[in-house]
Amino acid sequence: MYHYTESGLSYVYLTNGFNIEVIDGEEFVGIDNLHELHRLISKNIIDQIRPISNDEFKFIRVELNMSQKGLGNLLGVDSQTVARWEKGQTAIPRTADVTLRALYIESNDEDSQVGLLLTMLSDVEIESKMTELHLEEQNKEWRVA
Repeated sequence: MYHYTESGLSYVYLTNGFNIEVIDGEEFVGIDNLHELHRLISKNIIDQIRPISNDEFKFIRVELNMSQKGLGNLLGVDSQTVARWEKGQTAIPRTADVTLRALYIESNDEDSQVGLLLTMLSDVEIESKMTELHLEEQNKEWRVA
């Protein structure tokens, strides 16, 4: 059995699917199909009814390939707030917990446009105001020009 502490989660153990090699007195661990392993860990976290822990929150954020700043932008908080949640310095609000879970679920649904939209929003700086909106009337209907 291998205690998979590299995940950042203290409770993950692998019964197989790994190999340990000793080279020059140092142990190196290889894990088979790491992407699938992380997907299964994430699904287990998402499916729990209890509130998400700070370590689990960070694991899911990293699996989403999001920065603290990107997730903070999405949640309407700054990156330091996300960092404090992940360090366990402040409690993770239920809305942030649920939003992160929903984002993960949506990101794994290939037919979902919501996951794509949320990811796009988190990756770019959003302009706070519109500079110009051009509209035109055609056949008694308004549309964007």
